[in-house]
Amino acid sequence: MQRPSSTDGFHPIKSKNSEEQPTRERSFFDRPVSYDDASPSSLEIGGTDDASEAWSDMQVRHSQEAGGASLIEHGLNFMRSTQFFVIAAVVIFLLIVALLTTTSQGVVAPIRGEAYLTTNEFAGIRIAKPNEAVLITGGLGFIGSHVVDLLLHRGFSVTILDDESNGHNHNRFAKELVPHDITVVGDLPEIGNGNSFTHVIHLAAAISVAESMNDPDKYERINYGGSEKVFNWIRNYNQHVSQSEDDAATFIHKVTAASSAAVYGDPDPTLLPLRETAPYGGKSPYADTKFRMEGLMREFVAKQNEASGGPKASAVALRFFNVFGPRQDPKNPYSGVISLFLEAALHDKDITVLGDGEMTRDFVYVKDVARAIVMSLLQESTDNEATFDNFNVCTGKSITINTLADQVRQKMNSSSDVKHLAPRDGDIRESTCNSEKAAKGLQFTSTVTQEEGLEKTAM
Repeated sequence: MQRPSSTDGFHPIKSKNSEEQPTRERSFFDRPVSYDDASPSSLEIGGTDDASEAWSDMQVRHSQEAGGASLIEHGLNFMRSTQFFVIAAVVIFLLIVALLTTTSQGVVAPIRGEAYLTTNEFAGIRIAKPNEAVLITGGLGFIGSHVVDLLLHRGFSVTILDDESNGHNHNRFAKELVPHDITVVGDLPEIGNGNSFTHVIHLAAAISVAESMNDPDKYERINYGGSEKVFNWIRNYNQHVSQSEDDAATFIHKVTAASSAAVYGDPDPTLLPLRETAPYGGKSPYADTKFRMEGLMREFVAKQNEASGGPKASAVALRFFNVFGPRQDPKNPYSGVISLFLEAALHDKDITVLGDGEMTRDFVYVKDVARAIVMSLLQESTDNEATFDNFNVCTGKSITINTLADQVRQKMNSSSDVKHLAPRDGDIRESTCNSEKAAKGLQFTSTVTQEEGLEKTAM
């Protein structure tokens, strides 16, 4: 860019006595500015001799300018004033806060931890109150690790209990009880001795429909037996706190546990999209143990209400549909279909579809699921009694597996072929979800579409 000259229409400012006073050039942000520069003897500083008088009350004027100071001199006076420094300090502070809390990608810095989240990813979730602490079983796993990130982001103290069978997503900002097994009573947190919790999220489980067909005993031991031990531990914990003289001890107010859409089985088409009132129709030991876990939760609540006095913890079971997203292990043969498809497409290997590919699924993004879990956990009951309820967690939209395979190939620009094999025992033909109850009861609706989630997962 060419600098302006006097011939370009940029003229030096002349004062009344410019004929006697020579002008000289000074720079201001690399642009030459000409103005009258009187000698130091021609400047007067007006004001009192009182040293305590504020600098802002002092006036600087040109002794030969009867009309007052020039615009530049006014600017210099303001920059010397206390008001200027206060305003500058405020502006700098606000800029620092903005830089610390929001990045150029529109994500917000955490209160704890190191996960930056978008406002949609923690929408509807309040900041933790003092001393709120969450115990999360299965917190190293695919879903659990995202829940841990979200809880820390909102300022909660988090303790993870996990046997590392389904994930190794450690978080240095959470306390870890690892490897600890929910089926072993001694592995659950010691009651008392400084351990204090206000909420529990129970995600630890054996998670494969296919594996459960071959090893039903494992699913009975973990999903049913382990869950029973967790709920009994919560009841014993609250009983201990009610009898404790430790003022720092806190009651557990709520437990949220992971159930599954597998409890619906292959429903009559007239029941689609599926509501929570649909009858049980599970086709696998996995589905059976998840449904019976919900029964344990009902019993857990009923026993508390039968007891006189004492703290009472409410319970919520969330029926997850097909969860997908980052940290889902594609090397696990029982992993979700999207992670398996993406891994195959990445290496231009065959994408394997079990059956004709016309099965329908409702795919819900993992960070939406994490938000649903925390929203259900923090929902406070106005009833003096403990309560139980269940909710679908889904998008309300389904696609076929064939459509998904095509989306993955296009997204990854892959030359993979789609290969169809025989259907797997226990698989469901149609899975379409009604999400209205969660929207009304939890104020939860998914914010990420299946296509958007696929984009985020493939990055």
